[in-house]
Amino acid sequence: MKKNRVRELWKQGKPAVQGWCSTGNPYIAEMMGHAGFDAVVIDWQHGVGVGQETVSACLQAIGNTDAVPLVRLPRNSPEYISYVLDCGAAGVIVPMVNTYEEAEAAGRACRYAPRGCRSIAGNRATLSEPLDAYVQRANDEVICLVMIETRQALANVEAIATAPEIDGLYIGPSDLSLDMELNMNTWQNDDRHIAAVQRIFAAAKANNIVPCHHGSGPAVSAKFVQMGSMLCQIGNEMRMLTAGTAEALKAYREAIG
Repeated sequence: MKKNRVRELWKQGKPAVQGWCSTGNPYIAEMMGHAGFDAVVIDWQHGVGVGQETVSACLQAIGNTDAVPLVRLPRNSPEYISYVLDCGAAGVIVPMVNTYEEAEAAGRACRYAPRGCRSIAGNRATLSEPLDAYVQRANDEVICLVMIETRQALANVEAIATAPEIDGLYIGPSDLSLDMELNMNTWQNDDRHIAAVQRIFAAAKANNIVPCHHGSGPAVSAKFVQMGSMLCQIGNEMRMLTAGTAEALKAYREAIG
């Protein structure tokens, strides 16, 4: 298990930026890992091309880079958490966590006994180090972020932030804005969203865990990093490929008149 670069940045008080991979294509995941991101997330929740086999292949591909491999899970399930950690993920982003109990279950599923209930298995860990060495380090190295993305979660955020074995609160702005009945195009400048962010960040900081905001494009993500987010993304690979392709085609047509 490699040293967790994201944790090292957090220890230094520095934010991390992650690539976001929704295609489930290992070649693209590896490319994003080499692009300079601190981490690359495989989106198993909303990634159209991501499944059980492709998430494993993507994690192996990211392992060839310096980026930290993370997975956003389909749901808060110990089976999903165990599977991706056994495959080589260095952390998970757990969606739709609305209560203290749900956050506690996610955190404990990421840790081996006596701190948690993760089932022990060799799998990929034993390819690079003895199993006992991995077990000793995994409890401290693996990242568990729980997503705050509903009004219920916002109402419970101070309690959620006290759950044992979680490392941070990760704001899902689209779902949170939808549930708060905010405009999906202007939430980033809405005072109600800003107030929610400030409340969530304060709860995280009060419990010595990291505040995180999913962000959007580069400018929006930078805004929330400046507000205190310690982790964000700046667009998934499909948006980047779409934008790059459109820009190249436009430049070509302009060049030929």
